[in-house]
Amino acid sequence: MNGEMIGMIVLASLTVGFVWLAFKAIKRSAERKKELYAEEESAELAEPTAQDVPKAEPEPVVEAVPEPEPVVEAAAELGPVVEAADEPEPVVEAAPAGDDLRLKEGMKRTNASFMGKLASIFSRKGSVDDDVMDELEEALLTADVGVRLAMEMVDDLRDRVAAKELSSGEEVRVALREHIAKALDKVSSDDDPLAKEPNGSKVILFIGVNGVGKTTSIGKIASLLKSRGHSVVMGAGDTFRAAAVEQLKVWGERTDCKVITGDEGSDPASVIYNTVRHGCEVNADFILADTAGRLHTKNDLMEELKKVGRAAGKSLDGAPHETWLVVDGTTGQNAVMQARQFNEAVGLTGVILTKLDGTAKGGVVIGIANELAIPVRFVGVGEQADDLRPFHAPSFVNGLFESSAA
Repeated sequence: MNGEMIGMIVLASLTVGFVWLAFKAIKRSAERKKELYAEEESAELAEPTAQDVPKAEPEPVVEAVPEPEPVVEAAAELGPVVEAADEPEPVVEAAPAGDDLRLKEGMKRTNASFMGKLASIFSRKGSVDDDVMDELEEALLTADVGVRLAMEMVDDLRDRVAAKELSSGEEVRVALREHIAKALDKVSSDDDPLAKEPNGSKVILFIGVNGVGKTTSIGKIASLLKSRGHSVVMGAGDTFRAAAVEQLKVWGERTDCKVITGDEGSDPASVIYNTVRHGCEVNADFILADTAGRLHTKNDLMEELKKVGRAAGKSLDGAPHETWLVVDGTTGQNAVMQARQFNEAVGLTGVILTKLDGTAKGGVVIGIANELAIPVRFVGVGEQADDLRPFHAPSFVNGLFESSAA
């Protein structure tokens, strides 16, 4: 067999091989297409999944605010309403002014540390000298009455001692008590801080820094209002802290109150807008609006707080009717600073001082009252619902001085 013949045989073999490979490739392609068609047909016959069902077009949202500034760009749907518990938690209201035994009990730590010192100072024999007055000033400063007020009171007492108007420690003690009562007179009122609005719902906005007991205070006030027979709606405006929303829901269950919520991280202004709107629709006597805790030194957060207030006002003319700052009594003079800056930003109508039972710095109540003339509405002296006491100046003074008598 010559070389030419061998070459033809090899070429024929290669050609047959290529043809066979091409045939196999075409066959595999056809089988794959058949499989794909079968899968598509099966998918068409199968039940549609959630992803397969086209989303319905959202209904158009009617702008709640006709003004150019979109305080609430699009009001979210009302959040879930927590089912009410069968029985609201009972609340015992404060005793008449001057006779609040629970308040006195809660003030024991302040009384022991501050007025206990005064008892030691004023029980000494002999005349009142400069050393006694220096110790008195130090005791006032330690209790966070405030530097300016402490100096004013002690300077006046020094002058009266020098003028022979006061001679004994007991007389100085009585005069000091009169000074403190006078400072508290600036914010003393017989008006009920929880009086109803004559023509509709009353909106109270609660503000403050994180960790002061703001959400708990709202729940306790809701409990007090329910014990008086009022209807209450609460709004979980602290949308950036899930624990705050859940905490308010628990209070809603305890007190038989509706709680309006929004999605986590949603615009707090829209939640408060919807809360006020819903409260008005059901003719609630009171609408209690929680807000996210914020540092009083952060301007952007304070601007957001103003936006929340405007949202309430555009849902109901005149709202919020009250804006209450919740401060931690254990922070001393920092509480005064917070009150000053929040008041400058949004205008406060009241202060709630919590944890008074856990501090020796109860004098901060006097400092806030004297420096800012903002009413102290409630003081917290314990964990129970009835431990948030409506503030009465005579009760506070009596609790402050009860064990310091000579």
